[in-house]
Amino acid sequence: MVRLSPLAAVAAVMAVLASLSAETADAQEYPWCVSREGYLYCFYKTEEQCQWTASGIGYCALNPRLLFPNKPRDSGVTSLSRPKPY
Repeated sequence: MVRLSPLAAVAAVMAVLASLSAETADAQEYPWCVSREGYLYCFYKTEEQCQWTASGIGYCALNPRLLFPNKPRDSGVTSLSRPKPY
């Protein structure tokens, strides 16, 4: 039977933990967004979740990053706002 030194055991545990944390580091894109005050908060998996949160404070919209994935992002734009009527 092979025994690991304490240092080798710690290194093995750290390697396993590092491989697991890489999956959680990826950003999650959710399909539904609450639109409030010109900003989109895209944290909702279902329209029902979005509607529940948006009730009284905003409205729900589909996530534009999922609808138009190949559209280049403008680095100067911080929010999606509606054009003002003239």
